[in-house]
Amino acid sequence: MESAYVRMINNQFKPMPAVLTAAARLEQRFSDWYNGLPEITRHRPFAMAEFERVLGTQGKLISPVLLSLGWTRKRKWTGGGHYPRYWVPPSTI
Repeated sequence: MESAYVRMINNQFKPMPAVLTAAARLEQRFSDWYNGLPEITRHRPFAMAEFERVLGTQGKLISPVLLSLGWTRKRKWTGGGHYPRYWVPPSTI
């Protein structure tokens, strides 16, 4: 018969139930939205403001999701002064 202490230790190392983390939920929401876009719309650069508006969260939370999915950050260098940033999907790199 095992003691209460051993039972407590064993319970601590049981596998956790399959609960999606916030990042996984955000990744799922992003994938659902992106896959729902028309094919012609998917293969273009996207501004972070678009993602923030659609997903309803901050860019600092969206960036790691995009990077994990293979997206690339780019910047349009011009002589005009402002250098807008954009995100390129993995299929267009």
